[in-house]
Amino acid sequence: PGIPYHRPPYPAVKGLYGKPTLFNNVKTLAYIRHIINHGAEWFASIGTERSKGTAVFALAGKVVNTGLTEVPMGTTLRQVIFDVGSGIPGGKRFKAVQIGGPSGGCLPESALDLPIDFDSLSDAGAMMGSGGMVVLDEDDCMVEISPLDPR
Repeated sequence: PGIPYHRPPYPAVKGLYGKPTLFNNVKTLAYIRHIINHGAEWFASIGTERSKGTAVFALAGKVVNTGLTEVPMGTTLRQVIFDVGSGIPGGKRFKAVQIGGPSGGCLPESALDLPIDFDSLSDAGAMMGSGGMVVLDEDDCMVEISPLDPR
């Protein structure tokens, strides 16, 4: 099954034809226009001291409002899930959020006030990864959402 994994060498060191190769995602390319129009200082004013700019996530799962969202780095998981996503439907209790796609990690209710930035997520054992944010409620089974679940 297509389970992603981390392995060197990284494309910036050895990529296409064994040469250093640059990969950019759409978010990076979208920033270029705004940085050219508004300047690097403007961009650096958004986010946190160590994580500049914004974070783009595909908010999915057990939230009222799903879809793509862009928030300043430093916004908490609680703000994204309960303000942007309008909370858990049907009065259900929040269980966890799977963040960063299959390579990311699951964060429990105790992490809701965690700021979304590179350092905070890494310290919590997660990462932004592909930008997925899947909200789980009390009815979800953690084993079933695991990429290691053989079912």
